[in-house]
Amino acid sequence: MSEAVDIGPNIDPRIFDSEEFQRDPFPIYKALRDYHPCFHDRFHNRWVISRYWDVDGVFQDNESFDRGVYEPDGPYEFGTNHVFGPNILEYGNSNEHRRLRNIVAGQFVGQKLNDFMPMIDQISAEVIDRFIDQGEVEMTTQFSSQVPIRVISNMLGLPREDEDTFVEWYQLLIAGLGFGGEHMARGIQARNDMWDYIDPMIRERSKNPGEDLLSRICVAEIDGNRMSVEEVKGFVALLLAAGGDTTDKAIANMWYHLLYTRPDQLQDVIETPELWDDCFTEMMRFDPVVHAQFRRTTREVVIHDEVIPARGGVVLYLGAGNRDERVFKDPDTFDIRREDLHMGRENRSGRYKDGKPGHLGFGIGQHFCMGYAMARQESAISCARLMERIKNVRPKFADHPGISSPSIDSGGFRSPQELWMEFDPA
Repeated sequence: MSEAVDIGPNIDPRIFDSEEFQRDPFPIYKALRDYHPCFHDRFHNRWVISRYWDVDGVFQDNESFDRGVYEPDGPYEFGTNHVFGPNILEYGNSNEHRRLRNIVAGQFVGQKLNDFMPMIDQISAEVIDRFIDQGEVEMTTQFSSQVPIRVISNMLGLPREDEDTFVEWYQLLIAGLGFGGEHMARGIQARNDMWDYIDPMIRERSKNPGEDLLSRICVAEIDGNRMSVEEVKGFVALLLAAGGDTTDKAIANMWYHLLYTRPDQLQDVIETPELWDDCFTEMMRFDPVVHAQFRRTTREVVIHDEVIPARGGVVLYLGAGNRDERVFKDPDTFDIRREDLHMGRENRSGRYKDGKPGHLGFGIGQHFCMGYAMARQESAISCARLMERIKNVRPKFADHPGISSPSIDSGGFRSPQELWMEFDPA
């Protein structure tokens, strides 16, 4: 496998912009871990961190590393250069980030999340009904991209007849995260259209809330403080796009690995549906949906004898850390029965009672993904429901190009671009 190739210590940083790296970054990850665990990428003016415990250490050190690019009290008007508008991701480690996170975080765990679980069953069944009689399905367009956005729009309490419109907005918002100017322009237009659509709903539900998620977000408060209308809009855009795309790609990636990487373990999942949870965990380690996060230093930091200056840009390659042979045995093997990985619910600390390391895919610490539980539940439940209704599942084509990151022109996360499978209705 290409992951085992040793390409040596000479890394040309232009490789990070190549289609080759988008398709298969793992040989470069290994070279980084082995020869340059803190790589000074002079071409992009940044430093690259690739080993598991180094990535973990940066996540844990909020004094030295900040997610935000701009100073919270500076002249930059937050949200003006982001396709989501004002959103929690731009505020870094600031008090404003903590305020916004504390207001909404409780909506995505515990009983408040459990209230929406029957909706996942219902939406999954409706999506499956669309193709169950065809004996085949293209997973990325007909299933994985359909379930999460329809679940989120229903959680928000939006009209069901407009679900298709929300799927379209989601796709444009995600594409707008890339570097292509035309994609961003279309993404901003989709954002503005969505904001015009939900603005009267936000104002109404702030006064007369129901049990839907949009109402809960509108009236959630900490010490009497609520989100403004514009902040609610930005959070809905973030939830629809980033939250939806994470789950969309997670579902597709799991099916790809079971169909093409480990068909023997597909049989395990058929016989024991509870293994979907472990399949999700191993997917998030082996080839996670998100491979990189950005930080900037707040002061000079030394890692592996490299001095990173204050305000230096730092890329954390989660995909590289998750394949670190210093932490995981046979890291280039996809194995849902892996014994050296914490299987099960993630937590913010990244520390588990079983003493095993967890995957890095949701981050760790202050910026740990708020939607981690929803992504896991949606992925496992929807896949289990699909498996209940089909039998003799098999890939339609013998060969597959594999999982890839999208073109740098358009945004989005790693997944197969297309994934056809055939089945017999159960």
